Amino acid sequence: MAASNPLTTHVLNTGDGIPAAKMAISLHRLNSELMIWNMLSVGTTNEDGRCPGLISPEAFTSGMYKLRFETGSYWESLGQTSFYPYVEVVFTITEPQQRFHIPLLMSRFSYSTYRGS
Repeated sequence: MAASNPLTTHVLNTGDGIPAAKMAISLHRLNSELMIWNMLSVGTTNEDGRCPGLISPEAFTSGMYKLRFETGSYWESLGQTSFYPYVEVVFTITEPQQRFHIPLLMSRFSYSTYRGS
């Protein structure tokens, strides 16, 4: 699995104790010369809150990346409001041959993330 998915994520709605299904996510890489973000892919979390296949091993190179989670739209789909319209997690990859897992734990008024395994 690591060979086909060098970067994975998992979104958990900790307020309700469930996976955050059907949340839109986009992956971006920083063009360090122009200092602009280039969108690489988009996806939607599955029923388990995961979004596989964001980037291939061949395209996963050293650099600065960000995952953008459309949290506001997710909460709206549940008929709720949220303090955060989106969450962006920016991270640097120096060893792209490794596997990276970046979970997002969120409620309507808070979020946290970390590098998982």
